[in-house]
Amino acid sequence: MLRRNSFNGGTAGTSVTVANSGGTSGDAFQVTNGSPTYVAATGTRAPLAASLNDPDTVQWRNIVTAGRELWIRTYVMFASLPSAEDWWFELNQQATSTAVARLTVGPTGTIAIRRDINNPILCSIPAAVTAGQWARIEARVLVGTTTTNGQVNLWVYQTPEAATTTLQASATGVNVGTTLIDEAAVVYLPGYTLTADDFAVSDQGKLGAAFPSNPAIVVQAAATTEQAQAVGRLKQRTLGHPASQETAASIRPIRRRTLGQAAEAATALPVTASKIHTLQTAHETNTAHLVAGAHRRLVGPAAEGDQAQPITNGTFLSVATEANLALPITPRKTRTLGTALDASTATTVRPARARTVGQAVESGQAQPVGRRKIRLVAAVVEADQAQPLRRLGREVTGAEGPHRTWGATLTRRSWSADPPRRTWSAARTKEP
Repeated sequence: MLRRNSFNGGTAGTSVTVANSGGTSGDAFQVTNGSPTYVAATGTRAPLAASLNDPDTVQWRNIVTAGRELWIRTYVMFASLPSAEDWWFELNQQATSTAVARLTVGPTGTIAIRRDINNPILCSIPAAVTAGQWARIEARVLVGTTTTNGQVNLWVYQTPEAATTTLQASATGVNVGTTLIDEAAVVYLPGYTLTADDFAVSDQGKLGAAFPSNPAIVVQAAATTEQAQAVGRLKQRTLGHPASQETAASIRPIRRRTLGQAAEAATALPVTASKIHTLQTAHETNTAHLVAGAHRRLVGPAAEGDQAQPITNGTFLSVATEANLALPITPRKTRTLGTALDASTATTVRPARARTVGQAVESGQAQPVGRRKIRLVAAVVEADQAQPLRRLGREVTGAEGPHRTWGATLTRRSWSADPPRRTWSAARTKEP
């Protein structure tokens, strides 16, 4: 069980009520009496606290503890100390209206625990608080199974957020009744003003400081020692600590991408060559090179050797050599129209197949035979110079030698025709 209220969810100048005491303030109170008021606070008590005057009260009821003990914590500031001891905090058993414990303050700032204001002091800390100063007060009450085995502990922190304190007291074998606590309240101090903040109760262990916010509870066993228990705190994440050195702290560089660095060496750095497409390479040799095939792209640097590089995967038309003989000239394929004869007699002409146009007439004379058209393709040029050979638009040079000469003599053809050997006859027959 844990109940806490920081009063920070209210509005300064308004009254603390059951309805507005929850929310961001923490656990809402079940009872408020009078007009406890939200007031502005500073320091670790900021932003708000609660101011109580006669007859103001804030109270939790129906508290259920897992065992027989209850731990409390409250921050309190008295505007002035009372002229006589009086209580300002109480623990009760509501069903039977039984007082279990009271926290009191005296004229000299003594904080004490009594069962009731008229009962003996169970334990106390002299000069524990000063008027107008915040203090953190924590207590533990163990309800006995008899009236002689109860226990109480008391701690006062004049530095409100301190982890330890020497202002502590305890008592064992005391009478705090035998009924379990189910009600806790901060009550008014008649005739005086008190301001309360970060009020909390728990059955899990000592609560410790409220700043920084500490939802965890430090659980510890009941003890009769007068030594203060360690105050548990949340693990804190710090953004940074100021350096105590006079030298500047090193700056942590962010991740960078280096585009390049200047070399401090006396020698030049090698230049990374780009991929180059070499279309043609000049060779400084006296020997002829093999003819490169068409549409060939050389990728790579020029060879530094004295020998020509062999060409692969190309089509070779011819090889230029340093011989004294001329390369043979490949003639074109020609179609012979006829044979030129040196004879003085005409060659018998093979007659062509003739188509007879028209109907045969009833004549005894033969019709002339029609001749076919003859197309002369071309005449052979009688040039004495050989035409240069070209390969894919390039001249083949570097070959010298005799040239072949071609010639032809035009001879007139003789034509003759013999009469047809067929004869035609016709007879008229009279029909009956």
